[in-house]
Amino acid sequence: MFHTEDVKKWNKEVILKIIENLKENVDEARYEISKQTGNVMSIIYNICVKFKNRTKDQSEEFSIILKKPTQFEFLRQTIRSDVQFHNEILFYRMYAQPNENFAKCFYIDERPPFDSVIALENVNEQGYYSCACPCKTNTPLEYTLAAMREIGRFHGKGYVMKELQREKFFAIVEQLQEIKYDKMLDENRIIFLNLTATRAVEYLRNQGYDTAFCDRMEALLSNAFDKVMMKTVESREPLSTLCHGDFVLDNILFKTENGQHRAILIDFACLRYSTPVVDLSTYLYLSCSNEVRKDKFFEIIRAYHDALKEYLLEANIWDSEKYSYDALLDDYKIGGLFGFVIASFYLPILMGYVIKGHLTCINEFENEETAKQNKQLGGDKISKILADMLLHLRDLGCVE
Repeated sequence: MFHTEDVKKWNKEVILKIIENLKENVDEARYEISKQTGNVMSIIYNICVKFKNRTKDQSEEFSIILKKPTQFEFLRQTIRSDVQFHNEILFYRMYAQPNENFAKCFYIDERPPFDSVIALENVNEQGYYSCACPCKTNTPLEYTLAAMREIGRFHGKGYVMKELQREKFFAIVEQLQEIKYDKMLDENRIIFLNLTATRAVEYLRNQGYDTAFCDRMEALLSNAFDKVMMKTVESREPLSTLCHGDFVLDNILFKTENGQHRAILIDFACLRYSTPVVDLSTYLYLSCSNEVRKDKFFEIIRAYHDALKEYLLEANIWDSEKYSYDALLDDYKIGGLFGFVIASFYLPILMGYVIKGHLTCINEFENEETAKQNKQLGGDKISKILADMLLHLRDLGCVE
């Protein structure tokens, strides 16, 4: 059968609770599980709920995405799925509002390690879908600009709550749990990041590039976890806000109306309190080609800043000094290497190079051996892409 009896019973109990939340206008409700999928972190069910609306006296239906943590103990501990669900449940419970540009949340229940659940509106019904570009690392400019406008509004929401509901805002921040950047979590991750981060420098050395620059970059990037990642994720006032934390193409959906592209963010498991560069650099170095990033960098950042400014003006908290375009660029110069370090190990995987026998070689197998293998994925093609990224970061003033 498609589902075990236990899974069917669990789904029924959850869906009945969702239907109860729809209040008194629902009658003759029933549901169909159309598809079961999943990823490393969760099991996902697509569910269609059909019912009679007593108020309107007509039949209606809506589609739900039901997320539940992975049942595999090894994966659960490795990727800390209970923490990821905690952060996303916190997001929907205390942060997202019904009238905002997020998927509607029908039901949440935090019962780690296996029985937490998040039930969300399937925004495909609104016309939102994944970007259909053939390569996730070369997003068309119009989609990138839409994504930047949306993350600008997202960061703006954090600033507004921080200014107007400070106590509530920091109550959320204090409840967020760290997943990736904590020395106490996993020594293997530190080793992995430090070893893979120097790939571009090694390529530049082999090409006979400036020795002094290579020496300086090797000294920095061989300790990338401390000197880049930990330094960047630390809060820096006044620009720290609530950041998505995993702002990549997989976590953005798009729709087109009257020739205009709009974006919506999904998956808030890596939510964190940091400055905007955490999200901006992650997207730019994982989802944009070197050509687009080099030629359109300032246009992309301007689109982000314009959306942020508009949001803050509407909320009447705009501060031309605190949130200025120059302040944003200065923040980028301080932390721009953050996305580059992620790209140093993740870009070859996004481009289709996977270590044989490993699921993703990112979360599950981060250690010295896989770091050495990772640095060979894609050969000189990947190494040159990373080297060009590093040189562009130098030109932007991010490696001073």
